[in-house]
Amino acid sequence: MKYWLNLALSALALGAVIATGALAPFSASSAAEAEESATPVITQAATNGSLWAGSDGNGAMYWSEDRGTSWNATGFGLTKSGVSSVIWNGSAFLATSYFEGARSGDGKTWTRFMLPLGSAFDPGNIISDAEFFRSGSMSVEQIQAFLNQRNPDCRSGFVCMKDYQETTFSRDQTVLCQAYQGAENESAAAIVHKVSAACGVSVEALLVLIQKEQSLVTLSAPSATRFERATGYACPDTAPCDEKYFGFYNQVYNAAKQFKRYSNPPGTSRFFTWFPVGTTAPVRYHPNAACGTTPVLIRNQATAGLYYFTPYTPNAIAMVNLASTGDSCSAYGNRNFWRVYNYWFNPTKDFGTWATSRNGVSTVMDRDGTIATSTSLTSWQRIGVLAGVTSANPVTQFGQSATGNLAVLLTDGSAFESANGADWTPLVVSSSEVVQDVVTRHTVASGDTVWRISRANGVSVSAVVSENNLPSGGSFIRVGQTLTMTKRGVVTTFDSPVVSDPSIVISAGNTKEEDAPGASDTPAEPAGGTPSEGSGGSADAEASPDPSAEAPSADSSAELPPLEALVTESVTRNISYTVARGDTLIRIAFRNKTTVSKLVSDNSIANRNRIVQGQKLTVGTSAQVMTYHRSQTGDTPERVAERRSVDLSTLLSLNSALRSGAGIDVGTLVRLS
Repeated sequence: MKYWLNLALSALALGAVIATGALAPFSASSAAEAEESATPVITQAATNGSLWAGSDGNGAMYWSEDRGTSWNATGFGLTKSGVSSVIWNGSAFLATSYFEGARSGDGKTWTRFMLPLGSAFDPGNIISDAEFFRSGSMSVEQIQAFLNQRNPDCRSGFVCMKDYQETTFSRDQTVLCQAYQGAENESAAAIVHKVSAACGVSVEALLVLIQKEQSLVTLSAPSATRFERATGYACPDTAPCDEKYFGFYNQVYNAAKQFKRYSNPPGTSRFFTWFPVGTTAPVRYHPNAACGTTPVLIRNQATAGLYYFTPYTPNAIAMVNLASTGDSCSAYGNRNFWRVYNYWFNPTKDFGTWATSRNGVSTVMDRDGTIATSTSLTSWQRIGVLAGVTSANPVTQFGQSATGNLAVLLTDGSAFESANGADWTPLVVSSSEVVQDVVTRHTVASGDTVWRISRANGVSVSAVVSENNLPSGGSFIRVGQTLTMTKRGVVTTFDSPVVSDPSIVISAGNTKEEDAPGASDTPAEPAGGTPSEGSGGSADAEASPDPSAEAPSADSSAELPPLEALVTESVTRNISYTVARGDTLIRIAFRNKTTVSKLVSDNSIANRNRIVQGQKLTVGTSAQVMTYHRSQTGDTPERVAERRSVDLSTLLSLNSALRSGAGIDVGTLVRLS
């Protein structure tokens, strides 16, 4: 828990995270093998006028000197999360990814760096309870595979965490943890899994804790001391570590148990009360009290536990320099926990980090609305967060407006522009409404009935029975069964006012016309003269194509139309609760995080002291945001799935009218999520 160990992680071990496995290993040889086996499909690319630099769908970087006709592997890649943007800023190429970027002066040799984004860091919500308190969230085999991937090259003569073994002893069940059955020569993976299962702390949280304290997950030459103090348990900032808690198993078990203790569960005293959930508490910046405190609204028990374990929050400079050190009042433990957790275990989280350059300044923005700028690509300054961005209303597009200002489009269809990245004004967004079949999926829960499900989704019982071929008129449904409901709805579409950076030649797999700096606007004529009007000829086409040649299919390398902005629809539904024997409104309100007064109002309850078993109560609402792709010329389910990065089976299940391989009428709204 010592803050200087966390400081070391910030400056050194985060580099190890990147270099030794936080990114999937990528080598020049693997790139060469990939190139030999298949021509890369470039999804993002930009040009400096003479060379194209691009990436494939996995984040591997390539370059081309013939305008994308052929591509050469660089041996470098941002392969952990892929690349979401590539631009040329006038002096260098910039590629952006999740929490990181890379720069290159020539498009062939790249340097990786960490982007100072992460406005999603909320000091009061470092990690959710659902993510932190999960018992046995990864199997032993999954943990072992993860450790092997993160640290493939353990140095000779050292024992790395992936190879570590220890004979463990049994522990009895307590109010904090279930019993642990000891065994001989248990692997680190087995120990972490069994502790997670016994104490109800997720494997992911334990692995990140071990990494942020001792870097054991990625360290290729760890000392025995690091295993002795694996989680920093009983190692206060103001005193030496307590040796009776030394040992990898001892450290992991006691840390997990302690996180459960912080919640003051039944059978324990209410000792941990200075970071109460739901209230604002002062949190120190540093062990040095002179550095001061900041008020933090503690939003959940997992975050409270992290502050009990490491009682400091990062100051502003520590968050601006997200990949390195801050100042003498900076502490990094909880910042690094949040960062490594998201870097390792949120690959499925929707993300985007887009870039543009204007007036010598490169600007990046992520889905959370964080904005950072640089004039050199070596030093970045985070300048703020776009107002109005939420988890339900993230950024969907970032670039420039028609007037050359910075511009951004949000999921709800609102758009803004700015000359400096700090002051934003609204942009006019054209919209239209389209009637569309909307497919909703519902997973049957305990107590559900077809009548209840149909009512909540605004469809008839007979429609649910018919669409899902339910036997006995829907009298029998099982928990876990997935039902689909199709209904007509009006979906609002938006015409985005945001345009891509001028240097971009390929975006989301689509090639656009390149206006190369300094290049002539008139293509060279072929030797045989100018192609006749309407012939479809080009400077790169053969003079006399074979008339019997097969026409290119919709999935050929022909240029695709630029992707339009996603169409979104927000649906709010009531959450229902069935009154059980012994229930009271106070108990129901507490369980569902509402108030008795709201329950009485929402359900028109005449007597708040009388409710009936089996009575259905509305206890809240849930919001669902659905996204759609507006079909373009040549679209098929396969093409839409590829271009929008959606699993084909998911796309087909959400759009019952679509058929694999069949064309989609232009303008049809295809549901993506």
